[in-house]
Parts: sequence; structure tokens; C-alpha cells
Amino acid sequence: MLLTLFSGCVQRAKPGRDAGDPTPFMDIQQKGMMTMDYNLARVNMVKSQAVPNMVLDETLLAGMLRVSREAFTTPAHRMLAYSDMPVAWNDSGRRSLTPLQTGQMIQALALSAGDRVLVIGAGSGYESALLAAMGMKVFALESDAELAARGARLTEGADVTWRVAPLADGWSEAGRYDGILICGAVATVPNKIVGQMQPDGALTAILGLTGDVVMRGVKISGVPAREEALFDTVAPILPGFGDGGFRV
Repeated sequence: MLLTLFSGCVQRAKPGRDAGDPTPFMDIQQKGMMTMDYNLARVNMVKSQAVPNMVLDETLLAGMLRVSREAFTTPAHRMLAYSDMPVAWNDSGRRSLTPLQTGQMIQALALSAGDRVLVIGAGSGYESALLAAMGMKVFALESDAELAARGARLTEGADVTWRVAPLADGWSEAGRYDGILICGAVATVPNKIVGQMQPDGALTAILGLTGDVVMRGVKISGVPAREEALFDTVAPILPGFGDGGFRV
């Protein structure tokens, strides 16, 4: 089935170009300019980052192959959109999760089509667009009004509802959620956000402090809430979260 997911995209690669080539992304134009083959970069992101690290959910992989991650970055960083590093969502210092972190955290939520998902720190909307492509009903919470406005434009037509508000409060007015995705590193997960999950829901986040050389990706679920370690990593700090909350 994974080969089926890849085949349609690989066929879009230019003739004579091996999709497994380690340097397949740049095309040299007659004027000497470089341009990115984003379709091929998207395929290689999934093949080299997600699948080898056991991100295997077929609906998630199909979404990662479909959603144009480069559209959500700044123009200066588009050629890095499919790299295994955080990239800038804006010029004010907000940066993304890596594609692998996004895939691992969404997969751990174990979502089904139609589930309600809260994305906290939604940035310019990549994770929200990805979840919507997977068939979720998405609620995108962002504290930066400019980023949220851009995200709303980029996700127009998708099942994504946006709100500009402090991130650490969550979005209780929209009801309870089957999944909550926190898109950045936080010192703790506020109890008020944990309380916005459905009883059988789940939350994924990265716990860490500025300067940490190792942070921890976690899943919080159950009643009472329990924390499960997912992976070690490092991620950009999400603004607006202080100490005090759920952390084992």
C-alpha cells in the first residue's frame, strides 16, 4: 500500500530523474537559476524521514504527500520546507516543527475521519491543513494575528476554524476534542488544556525548556490523564506557556 501512495507522485518527477537520488531537488535553468521540484521533495520527505521512523499511517502519509508544505513558509525558506529541520513560518522568529515531529505526533493521536482536533500554536496552518486533508474537523488556535490571518487564507475551503487568542488557555468554548496537537515545545501542558480532551481523546506535545539539548515528545490520554513518552527530540519553544501544569 505504501508503494501505491508513492507511485502517483513519483511519476511526476522529470524523465531520467531517480526519485531516490540524494540530490534530486534542484533543476538548473538556462539562466543559471535554481528552482525546487517540490513534488519530488515531498515524496522524498515521506520516504526518507517519515517511513524509516515508523510513521506508517496511510491516511497521514497521503496527506503529507498532498499538502504543499512550502506554501506555509516564508519565501526565503521555501527551499528548506521539506528538510529535516524547523523552518520559519514568519519573519518574527516563529518556526515550525519538523516533518518527522509532525508525523509522529499526529500518528500518536490515533485519529479517525471526522474527529475534532484542536491545533495549538497553529502558525500559518500547515498542521491544520494536513489534518483537514485527513478528514478531521480542525480548530486552529494561534496567538499571532498576522500568522492566523495568513493561515486562514491558506486553509480557505478546508474544514478549519481559526481563532486568535492566548495559546495556554486552549479553546474550551468549541467543546471537547478527540485530539489536541501542540505545535512546539512547552515547559508543561496546562491542566485546563488537558481538561478539554474527550475522555477517550489524546494530546501530543513536546516538553522542554529553552536551552534543553534533549526534549521529550509525549502523549497524554486517559482518565485520570497519563503521560506516555514517544521520542526524544529538540523543538522550537512555543510562546505563551509558563510553568505549572501536567508534567511527570
